[in-house]
Amino acid sequence: MLDLMNDKISEPLAQTVVIAPSNLLPAQPEVPSSKYYTLRYVLAASLAPGESRVVLPALSDDSDALFRGCRALGAELRWEDEQERVLLIRGTGRPRQTDPVTINVGNAGAVSRLLIGLGALLPDVTFVTDHPQSLGKRPNRELLDALTTLGVRCEGTGPDGCLPITLHGGNVSGGSVTVSGARSSQFLSALLFLAPLLPDGLEINVVDGLKSQPLVRTTLEVMQEAGIHIEYDDTLLHFSIAAGQHYQPREYHIPGDYPSAAALLAAYAASNDPSSRLSLSRLRPGDEVGEYLFETFQRMGADIQRVGDTITLRGGRRLQGFEIDGDPITDCIPVVVAAACFAEGETRIYNVESLHYKESDRINDLCTELRKAGCAVEPQQDAIIIQGRPQGVEGGVTVDGHNDHRLLMALAIVGLRSHHGLTLTGAEHIAKSYPHFFAELQRCGADIHPQVTREAL
Repeated sequence: MLDLMNDKISEPLAQTVVIAPSNLLPAQPEVPSSKYYTLRYVLAASLAPGESRVVLPALSDDSDALFRGCRALGAELRWEDEQERVLLIRGTGRPRQTDPVTINVGNAGAVSRLLIGLGALLPDVTFVTDHPQSLGKRPNRELLDALTTLGVRCEGTGPDGCLPITLHGGNVSGGSVTVSGARSSQFLSALLFLAPLLPDGLEINVVDGLKSQPLVRTTLEVMQEAGIHIEYDDTLLHFSIAAGQHYQPREYHIPGDYPSAAALLAAYAASNDPSSRLSLSRLRPGDEVGEYLFETFQRMGADIQRVGDTITLRGGRRLQGFEIDGDPITDCIPVVVAAACFAEGETRIYNVESLHYKESDRINDLCTELRKAGCAVEPQQDAIIIQGRPQGVEGGVTVDGHNDHRLLMALAIVGLRSHHGLTLTGAEHIAKSYPHFFAELQRCGADIHPQVTREAL
């Protein structure tokens, strides 16, 4: 719907938006709740017999997919309040459905993989997606191979085990399993969530290295909060989960989402207006992703400070090129690349090969669209090289988000610092994680409006 009276982004989200060159105002927006913690806390609560409370869960398309999946596993979910700030979950312990189950996982990769792991407990469950050109192309072979070892009959699509996927399990007892961590840590997290529900426990050995280790530590943190004891080594390659454990009902409080915060921080870091000032609260100190992200903005020369759970960043600084290992903050990389497009000198972000296997190819697709806008970027198999242009880029073109919320955020940032703005197609996919992102930028002073077609008039 287009609100033609004031040109605001409104629901349902516009498919095409225009990002005009803009100076950003001092602002204190509310950061969305963490996707990472919402997924894990809601799953833990759904697997615990009894009632749990989840305070401030993330609300997005991915959350909708998560809630559908947990209900399909037998959990009862309802809101305690009309504002949808507290989610009550009555779990059932180990899922015990005997009838065939179909779960639509939307376009939520982490949700789908963690639910697929738990699908090993059901005799007949099928996972489908209504995003065949995005999530439908993402590989799950490593997870399906591990579940097959445990005795689950897995029917995936194609050699990479893509969706739709049907599992025939229900009699899995546990034992020992090996899983590759080369493409994603989500396969390991899926097995970890499954393990306490197996009557014989589970030993997990990770081979081929492990990507995105901070998110595995988030999984371990949440499971331990839920009463699960896990033995593991410092390398995060060997895990032992004893039998006879049960998830416990708890009250969980969701912190702010660092990847969403990264988009706003990158927009202000790229701003050449010294009066622009951003303050973000509810960002948990000590969070591994958050600390690495904070250090990344420091490396690029941004004027960024932290006091408690509040991070403040002032624009107008001359950013400098830098070099980082991007693996600890993979979901933040597109917006970090966007900010680096306006830094002085060269930036190299390496160890990010896993970005090829996200909602889009976040290396090649991102670089393709950034080049259209006038950015100097070079995609490599496991890296992105950026030659910064502190005076801004030309813009004045149409770019596409490739059905990917992270690319949309990155392209919006570039549009704000372009000379002639950008027209952004596929903008409705921002709802995957941050439905109000464009509206939030508007409140921060950005000139963003839906493209009005002749039909709309």
